[in-house]
Amino acid sequence: MQTSAQKRDANPVRHDLEPLTKRFPALGSPVSASWVSGNMGDPDVPGPSLYWIDAIVELTPETARQLAEKFSPAPTSVQPDVWTTLADALPQGQFRASDALDMAFTSNQVKAKVFLAENAPIVVITAMGE
Repeated sequence: MQTSAQKRDANPVRHDLEPLTKRFPALGSPVSASWVSGNMGDPDVPGPSLYWIDAIVELTPETARQLAEKFSPAPTSVQPDVWTTLADALPQGQFRASDALDMAFTSNQVKAKVFLAENAPIVVITAMGE
């Protein structure tokens, strides 16, 4: 029986921007961020490790507008599934999402799911990579 890897071993909440802008150039020059990272799966099982990143990022209004125009995210009932230490920092209201927006934040190293807040220039990123 196989089970999917689960987030574990979370680091403390961070606020530095450079690790995020390096991995996710689509963020432009963000205003601020709160993010957490950690490992996935069972540490007793050999093999390559996966890491995860959950981030709540305040963008410039211009960057948020450009992302909305370029990637056409649509309203979604899905809520971002962020680590518990970030859950209270999620913006209130609805989110928009699209496969194109996800792909703008996905690379060969990292696969991302991205939500654009409807009422604020904020993106929420849940990502996993090797």
